[in-house]
Amino acid sequence: MENFLIEEFTSYKVVLYSGNSHGHSILIDLPSGKAIFRFTNGKVKVPQVINEAPNYEFTLYQDVSYYPMFIDLLRNEKPLFFYFNFDNDTSYITTTNEPVGEGE
Repeated sequence: MENFLIEEFTSYKVVLYSGNSHGHSILIDLPSGKAIFRFTNGKVKVPQVINEAPNYEFTLYQDVSYYPMFIDLLRNEKPLFFYFNFDNDTSYITTTNEPVGEGE
């Protein structure tokens, strides 16, 4: 049996830093806490989970090349869900099943 969290979220914040190795971040408000996606140049770090339910804080690292795809998904799709697997530290953002050819 897998040990994971999947929650729908409805709000996010984009942060653009200057003079920092974390050039872009996306903060997602979750019912059980928050997820922070940090987009970096260079080596991607292992995810960090701080706190436990009901106040999780996930810090997740992605290569900066994925940033436009995340922004596109956040701006154009709903509902959206955050997934985190505690057994293998994998995470993702996902939509629900959608009909083929639905358009934008």
